[in-house]
Amino acid sequence: MKMNTAKLVGIDYSLTSPAVCVTNDFVFENTNFYYLTNVKKYQGAMAENIIGYPHEPYDDPIERFTNISDWVLYVLKENHPGNHTCGIGPALHIEGYAYGAKGQGLFQIAENCGILKYRLRKEKWDYNIIVPSVIKKYATGKGNADKAMMYEQFCKDTKTDLKKLLNTEKVGNPISDIVDSWYIAKASYGTV
Repeated sequence: MKMNTAKLVGIDYSLTSPAVCVTNDFVFENTNFYYLTNVKKYQGAMAENIIGYPHEPYDDPIERFTNISDWVLYVLKENHPGNHTCGIGPALHIEGYAYGAKGQGLFQIAENCGILKYRLRKEKWDYNIIVPSVIKKYATGKGNADKAMMYEQFCKDTKTDLKKLLNTEKVGNPISDIVDSWYIAKASYGTV
């Protein structure tokens, strides 16, 4: 995987399959994608520019959230190894909350993302939040687009079939997360 100094970063942040898109030009072959997964089939290099990392073991939720944010910080530093605090770092964009979760899950999602935001600020990485409906509308023209619609648009825009690359028939994790991270970065393009 080639490491470039990133201009734009899209982060689809979640507990099970967070994904990060790092790009300079929105050419698929020049864009790097990273994600976390517990599925062995999706761990390792799936293509020259797509790599899946295993989740680290954890004993409690805070350790889990810290591990996930450690991974994001690792990806950011690998792709922008200079001094990111001088206004020359990449523009980071994180998908906002969808509010679809209920009960305990909602709190875990919020705590997880809160730890990432805290650690980004502590490390002096600036970020912006983009509402999920804005991302979907940008990608497909519909603010309520489902995973299948997002995937179809990704295939058209990139001329890439992730299902074929990852040897699967469904648009689940990590495919939908890769797609979302791409459009999070792309939707932000007009704001940077």
